[in-house]
Amino acid sequence: MPGQHPAAARVSLAGFYFLYYATVGIVLPFMPAYLKSLSLSATQVGLLLSIGPLVSLLAPPIWGHLADRTGRAARVLTGLTCGAALAFSLLLVARTFPQLVATLVTYGVFASSFTPLIDSLAMHHVARTGGSYAHLRLFGSLGFIASSVVFGLWVTRVDRTLVVTPLVLLTLLIPWTLTLRDSAAPGPRPHPLAGLRLLRHPDIRWLLAATCLHWLACAPYHGSLSIHVMALGLSPAVVGLTAGAGVLAEVAVMALYPRLAGGLAPRHVLGFAFATSALRWGGMALTSSAGMLVALAPLHGLTFGAFYVACVAFLARRVPPELRASGQALFAAVTFGVGGLVGYASSGAAYDWLGGHRLFAVAGVLELVAAVLVLQASPPSEPEVLPAEAS
Repeated sequence: MPGQHPAAARVSLAGFYFLYYATVGIVLPFMPAYLKSLSLSATQVGLLLSIGPLVSLLAPPIWGHLADRTGRAARVLTGLTCGAALAFSLLLVARTFPQLVATLVTYGVFASSFTPLIDSLAMHHVARTGGSYAHLRLFGSLGFIASSVVFGLWVTRVDRTLVVTPLVLLTLLIPWTLTLRDSAAPGPRPHPLAGLRLLRHPDIRWLLAATCLHWLACAPYHGSLSIHVMALGLSPAVVGLTAGAGVLAEVAVMALYPRLAGGLAPRHVLGFAFATSALRWGGMALTSSAGMLVALAPLHGLTFGAFYVACVAFLARRVPPELRASGQALFAAVTFGVGGLVGYASSGAAYDWLGGHRLFAVAGVLELVAAVLVLQASPPSEPEVLPAEAS
């Protein structure tokens, strides 16, 4: 990054990943319990949890376009962290369902774009100075593990600590973003619809169709694992061991990715990751054993770790640098927005209808379809990068 030593730039990027995902490591597993403690029904909690994916459909493309148009992704990120911290602080006073809806929608408008913008900055840094995106991103997984484990051991009851601690981390992110530097001066101003025009590229359409389906297939694991484990009569410890083993494998895969998969075409890595995920969900469909569930958990390193890094690499080869933030935002909107919203909305009802074992079997079939779709993308030897369109 101009005006900043490469080592200092890496520390800035890695620190942002660590702090932000430390926040996620508390909010994701513990916030549902806090919401339930406010005397909300399970249905209301489910609706509140669906707000994030819903907002991810709309907000990231807007902020991504602003970052690309101004060439100031780092400063846009500073504004987003300020807005997210202020919005999250409203949870200290929000108690009723309508108040919580308004608060979480406002928070999502800002926070849903953190990842696309920091990923675009990280990819610009890697393109300029070398190194590995995977090695930067793994600090996010380390932050997630550290905060979720420490917080879980620290708290003894569900109270406002579940709001105050993430708020402190979000507040720390604000000055930290000032250490980030924009990667380049503004180039030609992209058209407001330039991000959507990336969909003209057939490879990007194949990618997004596959990743959306993959994330939909992951919804039973993300949303119903604890319910499934309890229904099998197993200990709650199985949930913690399964999640912990999965995230540790995710860190290992990201650390080893440049050595093991750096020379492979991203579409092949994704095809393998989706096929392995199909094996994972198929195994969960066939077992009621705690040991087997924990043994299958390290495959999460491919289900998420290899999947996410390969997606960023896939887009980096096909999206022009001046549209990188828009490309990452489009990926987030379709994959985590559409895939997450449809997945979470359908997996709960499907669990009641099919039961856990059959639901995971369906997820395995969806993963095989996703693997076939992503392999339809063109080989990397063919021309891949789209021209930018200026306005």
